[in-house]
Amino acid sequence: MSSGVSIDPRRPATVLHTSDCHLEGRDGGREEPAFAAAIDLAVREAVDAFLITGDLFDHARVADAVLDWTVEQLDRLPCPVVMIPGNHDVFDEQSVHHRFTVSDRCEHVHFIDVHDGVLVEVPGTDIVVWGRAMPEHEPAFRPLQGVPPVPADRWSIVAGHGLLMENDEPTFRSSPIYASDLDSIRWDYIALGHIHRYWEVRNRPTPARYAGATANSLDGEPGVVLVDFVPGVGAQPRWRSLAEVTAG
Repeated sequence: MSSGVSIDPRRPATVLHTSDCHLEGRDGGREEPAFAAAIDLAVREAVDAFLITGDLFDHARVADAVLDWTVEQLDRLPCPVVMIPGNHDVFDEQSVHHRFTVSDRCEHVHFIDVHDGVLVEVPGTDIVVWGRAMPEHEPAFRPLQGVPPVPADRWSIVAGHGLLMENDEPTFRSSPIYASDLDSIRWDYIALGHIHRYWEVRNRPTPARYAGATANSLDGEPGVVLVDFVPGVGAQPRWRSLAEVTAG
């Protein structure tokens, strides 16, 4: 006789969420060590996926040597990587990603380059990620517009790079994320980028977090978000300092 209790068929998983890495940026040379530390933490914690929600690079003129170094870092990860472009590495005709070509150079990296949005099934996991490639950082671009229905029997993550607005009033600010955009999403986790400080945007109905800049995520410390996906419970995001990793 059935007990009537629904069993969650999804396998548990942990995802490392970071954003605004700004490699070859201007934060006193902290960006590269912080990114390497995030890779180290992902390896140490044996995460199931590594998610970058925009601005991996600081600008389109990043030196080829930095692109090569970034590939070497990503190749240290034994797990799949999913990334979207942000406003500093926007995916237009001059984008740094045309030189980086990471999906060709790293088989386990899935770069979202579709402006209207695409769903990525993360290999070897029960995780799917939806995101849009930013064609231009301007008010008409809505990072979380067009999110599809929740996929069945998968841990579902929406990835977006933009500025959260307090209400739905029209704005001159670029890449806005309106409150109604969040309200309409019933996925398991909303992974955000663009704001450089770690921000617990909301916990219900869907947990949403800005990871903050990798090198300067919270009170001057480098950090990332680890998201545990627990069957029968849901997404459990937690901020994690990289200070000890960079010191080591």
